[in-house]
Amino acid sequence: MNKEKVLEILKKYKSSFSKSEQSFVDEIIKNKSINTDDHFELFTDGACEFNKKHEPINAGIGGILKNNGKVLFSFSKNIGIKTNNEAEYLALIEGLHLCQKENIKSINIFLDSELVVKQVNGDYKVKNERMAVLHRDVVDILKKFREFNVAHVYRENNTEADNLSKEALLNKN
Repeated sequence: MNKEKVLEILKKYKSSFSKSEQSFVDEIIKNKSINTDDHFELFTDGACEFNKKHEPINAGIGGILKNNGKVLFSFSKNIGIKTNNEAEYLALIEGLHLCQKENIKSINIFLDSELVVKQVNGDYKVKNERMAVLHRDVVDILKKFREFNVAHVYRENNTEADNLSKEALLNKN
């Protein structure tokens, strides 16, 4: 069944849905987007350089969005002096904002920071105040998505985002 036929059926039978379902159907019809075949994946990563005292001196973020395996966009950005965990959160925030601009409503998100994944998923508390602010930003952005999943991947399965975040380290402000 093709997309146009499904949209036609939704228009015809819209009144048989509940009020909340009707608003969802309206959104599908308005955007002419039925993402049943779409599989959006966002990979993000943060990188940090330290001085001899192990203090952060430079950080970068990177990410890549794929749809059914095809790259839609990528980013690499230097963010100045931030900790590694701040960089991880800021990479995720940047990627989510770009997904919003693309009007993506359903996304699978992959990070190699187990800490950030567990904090975002509510498995770990956020104790550091700077992290708490970034965590709240992520949670607020995620509320705007219809569906999302945040999962941990090993670094070797996140090489593209890892490379982009390390490239950003070279572009100091």
